[in-house]
Amino acid sequence: MSEHDEIRDLLSLAAAGALSAEEEGRVARHLRECTACSAELEGWQALAAGLRRLPTPQPPAALLERVRASVEWQFAAEAEQRWNRGVLAFTLLFAWTVTLASWPIFRLVSGDMLGWLAPGFGKLWLGLVGYTVVAWLTGGVAAATLAYSRRRERRVA
Repeated sequence: MSEHDEIRDLLSLAAAGALSAEEEGRVARHLRECTACSAELEGWQALAAGLRRLPTPQPPAALLERVRASVEWQFAAEAEQRWNRGVLAFTLLFAWTVTLASWPIFRLVSGDMLGWLAPGFGKLWLGLVGYTVVAWLTGGVAAATLAYSRRRERRVA
């Protein structure tokens, strides 16, 4: 592509004022030598001036309201997802804490604290697994119930 063709491609951008300083300098140097490009630039400038005089189209108010409501709903949904992830993390941490803290207490109260040292230690682990499953299921049900109630509150509001 020749220098002349490159400059002709830049003329519409020059009329719109969208060139960098370096490109403006190249176009100005070329226009001093080329009358055809100078005439074409004048045409582009007249077109750009005419376009600037046209009124700017405005979107309908109903469209703006629908877009705003949609964006607001998406932000609320993202906030709810972040909240639910936080609740889930807290629930998991709480379930582990309750499991680990209450198991020795349960064993002590049931009088089987010395069972940890007994040869039937495998049975102890089965009990711990069962107890952990019950604690985790309880936490899961609590998290699901909380998420359901928050979703219902959001629909009502």
